[in-house]
Amino acid sequence: MSDATAGGPGGAAASEDGYPAPAVAWAMVAVLFIAYIFSFIDRMIIGLLVEPLKADLDLTDTQVSLLQGFAFAIFYTVMGLPLGRLIDRSTRLPIVAAGVALWSVMTASCGLAVHYWQLFLARMGVGVGEATLSPAAYSIISDSFPQKRLGLAMGVYGLGSAVGAGLAFLIGAVVIEMVANAGSISLPLFGELSAWQATFIIVGMPGLLIAGLFIILPEPPRHGVAAGTVREAVPMREVMSFIRKRAGAVLGLCFAVGMVNFAVFAAVSWFPVFLIRVHGMDLASAGHLAGGALIIGGLIGLVGGGWATDRFGGGTAAGRLAFCGFAGLAGTVFAVIFPLAGSPALSAIAFVVFFSAAAVPIGAAASALQQLTPNRMRATLSAIYLFVVNLIGLGAGPTATALVGDTFFPFDDGVRYAIAIVSPIGFAIATGLFFLSAGYARREVNV
Repeated sequence: MSDATAGGPGGAAASEDGYPAPAVAWAMVAVLFIAYIFSFIDRMIIGLLVEPLKADLDLTDTQVSLLQGFAFAIFYTVMGLPLGRLIDRSTRLPIVAAGVALWSVMTASCGLAVHYWQLFLARMGVGVGEATLSPAAYSIISDSFPQKRLGLAMGVYGLGSAVGAGLAFLIGAVVIEMVANAGSISLPLFGELSAWQATFIIVGMPGLLIAGLFIILPEPPRHGVAAGTVREAVPMREVMSFIRKRAGAVLGLCFAVGMVNFAVFAAVSWFPVFLIRVHGMDLASAGHLAGGALIIGGLIGLVGGGWATDRFGGGTAAGRLAFCGFAGLAGTVFAVIFPLAGSPALSAIAFVVFFSAAAVPIGAAASALQQLTPNRMRATLSAIYLFVVNLIGLGAGPTATALVGDTFFPFDDGVRYAIAIVSPIGFAIATGLFFLSAGYARREVNV
């Protein structure tokens, strides 16, 4: 419970324990959830457009993987660090609004690219904008809910990643079907466009409306922060000292989630391509199946996992991390099963289990990190966490699958063997790190 809070518009609607009233808190989560959906739609839509991009721009799988991962991740991770510092000492919601607007414009700009380098630069811009959201969201949600309800709130926010990734494939499939039926598509201000260009523009522009919502929301008060001190940034040496003292728990957590992300993006980035090349599905059907599987798996892993980790081990950081370890065991097994299954239906069912296990740490590990971290360091530590997680996962995962496939399995259904090798290795390493981190977190509490 907070001893003192920094003031803000949310103070008038605060409950007796100093947190915003539940309706206000959940309204905040709802808007952050919607923003997260749009961020993942804009981030993941390229996964459905691999084949038309390769055809129009004459690209290899490895070049496309760099657009999926490295081009986005390089600025998403690097810019997250200074943005996290800014968020820790500034009003958070206007920063999020600016970020949402930027990534939306840059996603639409991808649809105007006619050369590979233009698409690469636009994907970098998407990464810069999206770097604002999660560090601010983790800090805002932690100031909106008591710890006993933090896991569910974080899980609901994190569900935006699965819903967004699923909707990216579903919306992309709808646009592609529209273009296939009409022969071409023409949009106001943009003229006649190919299917992949129209898809980028259609999914990018609505984000500008979401940005406007953050201007009218009340800023929640910061818990455990004396009034008038918010703009006094915690020195970076104190942050690094804190990390060194809790390296086993904090860095173990970061690298564990990084390896889960590695396993996830090694699979999800290529899942529609896998359905097309291995199971002979058309692009639109692959988008529908992949999108539906992502949403179902995300609902199970994020909402169910968030609810479970609020209860497992008393809702402690150590309990949440141990639960992630058990989920990792299931994820490792089904990361092998789903790409090697003999039918698209069996692959999709196994993928749901795989993705459910992978979704658990999105809310659970983020909640554990907030519990382990002092308030004034939360956005900075969250930015470091996201730096590690996304540099390993989003930066390397899609390319690892492409390189293994291009090098060792250079034939159409070779992608299934590449996924079946790369993804389980990442998940197995993550599982060990989760149990290790949980042990350190447990010992630190007992010291």
